[in-house]
Amino acid sequence: MLFLLSSIGYSQKNDVQVMITARAQKDKILLRWAINSPIEWQKANKKGYLITRTTLIKDGNVIKNPEKVVLTPKPLVPENLDSWIDYVQKDNNAAIVAQAIYGESFEISGAKEGELSRIVNMVDELNQRYSFGLYAADMNFEAALKAGWGFVDKDVKENEVYAYQISVYDTPKVNSSSYMIGLRDYSALPAPTDFISVPDDKQVMLSWDYETFKHIYTSFIVEKSADGVNFKSISNTPLVNLNDKDDHPSKRMYYVDTLSVNDKMYHYRLYGITSFGEKGEVSKPITATGVSAIVTGARLTDYHILNSNEVNLEWDFPAASEVFIKGYEINLADNDRGPYSVVLKDIPPSQRKLNFKDGLFPSNYFTVTVVGKNNQRLTSQSMLVQPVDSIAPLKPVGLEGVIDSLGVVQLKWKPNIEKDLRGYRILKANNIDEEFVDIYHQSYVGTTYKDNVSLTMTNRKVYYRIAAEDMRFNISEVSDILVLDKPDKIPPAAPIFKDYDNKDGKVYLKWIRSYSDDVVGYSLRRREQGVDKWEEIKQINDTIQEFVDDRVENKKTYQYAILAKDKANLWSSLDHSTITVTVLDFSPLKVIGFLQGVADRVNKKIVLSWNYNKYKDQVLGVSVYKNEKGSAPTLWKELNATVTSLEDQALKINVEYEYHLIPNLMNDKPAKQEQTTVNY
Repeated sequence: MLFLLSSIGYSQKNDVQVMITARAQKDKILLRWAINSPIEWQKANKKGYLITRTTLIKDGNVIKNPEKVVLTPKPLVPENLDSWIDYVQKDNNAAIVAQAIYGESFEISGAKEGELSRIVNMVDELNQRYSFGLYAADMNFEAALKAGWGFVDKDVKENEVYAYQISVYDTPKVNSSSYMIGLRDYSALPAPTDFISVPDDKQVMLSWDYETFKHIYTSFIVEKSADGVNFKSISNTPLVNLNDKDDHPSKRMYYVDTLSVNDKMYHYRLYGITSFGEKGEVSKPITATGVSAIVTGARLTDYHILNSNEVNLEWDFPAASEVFIKGYEINLADNDRGPYSVVLKDIPPSQRKLNFKDGLFPSNYFTVTVVGKNNQRLTSQSMLVQPVDSIAPLKPVGLEGVIDSLGVVQLKWKPNIEKDLRGYRILKANNIDEEFVDIYHQSYVGTTYKDNVSLTMTNRKVYYRIAAEDMRFNISEVSDILVLDKPDKIPPAAPIFKDYDNKDGKVYLKWIRSYSDDVVGYSLRRREQGVDKWEEIKQINDTIQEFVDDRVENKKTYQYAILAKDKANLWSSLDHSTITVTVLDFSPLKVIGFLQGVADRVNKKIVLSWNYNKYKDQVLGVSVYKNEKGSAPTLWKELNATVTSLEDQALKINVEYEYHLIPNLMNDKPAKQEQTTVNY
């Protein structure tokens, strides 16, 4: 965890340089630095650092000839190991810094054993020294001073501003850095803000603004009190943020404190600690009380439909658990899978029924959610509520349309305003005195529709009406009739299929002739589904109205079209003269070509033998059933396809036996059963 944290204060860069920060106090200036390279950091611990202070401003004026002073006559290096011995016994961070500088080895405690682990630890040892050492120095400024990574300048004046430059002795490859600061830059350390608590079952989550203070404080201390007077830190070490990354910076910091009991008020306060060991101002205390978790959900028990748009809902919840919850929420969806929306909330814990009348669906799925005091939620199973609705939508209005030269019809109309509208039924007639037909065959959603009319039919006009349909399938009064004139093209009227059948692997077609009186012949065409090109399979005169197609393959889907041709060689339209037929031939195949059973009384057995015909390559095996004549057959043997003979020795004298052989074919094709009878 500490290794991850090191990236917060010391990011690795391509250019090796000293990274410096400073903090002004009332009578002194504190400096902290590090190098952004583990290797150069280790070298610098031996060579030491040089600190130069240049006075830039005095009494508010820029000095023409800045005063430059070397604050470290000798390079600043870590104090000798003996001076650390007593100090490291008192502070763990000081021990980490000393170990990072002087320790013979530096391995993470609890590392796995084994050759590979040791190699990895050896490779990472320098990075561990660097990361843990700098982190520990951030937690203890006195240790940073002893390590030669910090400096306190007390020889400063209130009316001056300085530039501090830090460099590594005799190491030009490490770029030096400067920091401009004066005592005038002193400011009190602020208290963390937006300190809040979120209670839960025997715990409370504490959260505060991290983004604003992460450049001020390196860690935080949260204190807790049972009486609001005596506060004590809730952790043995300062709290640090391990989730802050350069590519995904944290906005808030979180800590979860465990409570021994619920319903007892605790007080919390918070302050930050800088990398110089300074404690910031303490935040205002906040209070938190643990809340019991919800263990029991509510259950919808009954409903009463008051009218088409209002329902009374009832539910159960233990009265003893009311003290643990804030209340209830009612959720609604138009299908069981959702999504559900909260339609009523802030319902008191003692309430067990209410009326909902804010717009019901044709089918309503209600759930009730128990909301705990910690905002935990438990939602019930859904209950279906279907109001009685016998009121049809209003009559549609505004129907209009046009037909272009290709026979494409564009219809549009004004939308209905009913909430439970399913769609519209689109009705069409080719003559004013014929019945209107539903051309979409279901409710159409929308207020525009594209249709096609045959320009070869003799009717000069086409007629449309629409009707609105709601979710209860109540249909409105049909609209006024829309009359559209067709372009003047008169090919023959199209014949239409009136019936078809599919049996024994053949397709039987019947059609109604064109009623145009100038038809001279018909063309029956066919294509496989998915193929664009039609194939003419029969030219027919005007007297024939049926055809049997025996040139089809089982399990294939075909489309058939019947076209009429008039004396001017104009062909009728395909719009209403096609059908789609899937050939399904379930006739069992005769697979066994020969079967006989011979009684061998000398050897006391019956010998069965058989062979397969042209479907032999499709045989997976054969099932053999046996019975005494007059009794039900039972499965006797399961054989593979290579076996073509079988002996039966389980026999009785003067008994007539029946044997039934059923081949098992590939793709589960049906096979004809063969039977033989043997008198033994």
